[in-house]
Amino acid sequence: MKITIRQKSGMCYLYADISVGKIRVTPTIGISVKKGDFNLKSQSVKGETEIETNLLINKFKSSILSLIRHLQLSEKLTKQNILDGVKVLKEQLTNPDYKPINPTIFTTYIQRYIDRNTGVKKLATIKQYNNSLAKLKSYEKKRKVTLTFDKIDYEFYNDFINYTTKELKLSCNSIGNIIKGIKLWMNAAQEEGLHKNMAYSSKTFKKPTESSESIYLSEEELSLIKSTNLTNRHLENVRDLFLLACYTGVRSQDYSKLDKTHLINNGSMFKVRTEKTDTEVIIPLHPIAKEILDKYDGKPRVISNQKFNEYIKIVCELAKIVEPITLTMTIGGNKVSTTKPKFKFVSSHTARRSFATNAYKAGVPTLAIMAITGHTTEKVFLKYIKVTKEEHAFLSSEHPFFANT
Repeated sequence: MKITIRQKSGMCYLYADISVGKIRVTPTIGISVKKGDFNLKSQSVKGETEIETNLLINKFKSSILSLIRHLQLSEKLTKQNILDGVKVLKEQLTNPDYKPINPTIFTTYIQRYIDRNTGVKKLATIKQYNNSLAKLKSYEKKRKVTLTFDKIDYEFYNDFINYTTKELKLSCNSIGNIIKGIKLWMNAAQEEGLHKNMAYSSKTFKKPTESSESIYLSEEELSLIKSTNLTNRHLENVRDLFLLACYTGVRSQDYSKLDKTHLINNGSMFKVRTEKTDTEVIIPLHPIAKEILDKYDGKPRVISNQKFNEYIKIVCELAKIVEPITLTMTIGGNKVSTTKPKFKFVSSHTARRSFATNAYKAGVPTLAIMAITGHTTEKVFLKYIKVTKEEHAFLSSEHPFFANT
């Protein structure tokens, strides 16, 4: 074990160079001195007036040593735990108004978890975490309770489901996402040794879920969109980007990768590393996708997802995609059906479902489509595509087994 206080070259702040076995971390310690005034050999600041600063430096080193010994004895010595511990020490030693947080408060732990993972996990994931945390805090306020690890039991589970269903009127899948987060955070805290409450791991403490209803656009409807005359340049750009996605199956966050720089095999395939799953997919270049790439000299213009979803509805309305569609989902514990013209349900995600469904209907092998969409099981994939029972029967009727002899 070795702890050395250092000053970054040309900078004022001091940091601790901590080495324990194979672990090495270099956190700042919240002390700044004039450039060049810190003596590395003596581990002190020059000058008789710096007695207080030198005492603080020595106190830091001593406190860090105690922290590491504690982590070793409790078998919790990790890089992250050292960084977290030094962060608390820095607050304790440099901030006279510091008040330690209660580590048993569940929402406090969640906030710390979010802070630690911001910049590490996807922005959409952090957004979901913050949304779930807000719902838990609203529950605490409404029920006039402070959630600790020990209170996350089946009684809480039932009451929280009731609260989010009847009072917040959230959809079944939205509630499921929050429960999924609760189980994640309880598990992470348990692994850190912060609690021994295992109620969250029970089969009864499960994530509510239901198959979501959504739409896809058929080849005929995509042809209508493609042939619609659009005089507005922004609408034309969105229409072309949407069609490009309909023939590649990528998610909206990967639209920026649908350009000539990601083409391989003499321009016959896209090679894309997806943002959501960080996996590499190879996508054959459909003739319509090639036509769109050529139109934009291999670099289609990407806009924000919010604007995209707004404009594509206008495009589909102009293309006469106006058939009444009814979708049903559970909101507030009740089945709620909504009927609208089809264009009002179209979004960026419709393109991905349209790709998977149309490829399936065209006879492309399921495993080949899954390799592009990133689905890992056929069961999940078959739920994802939007083929009616009648369409399934029609596809089967064309198989040689059912053909007339």
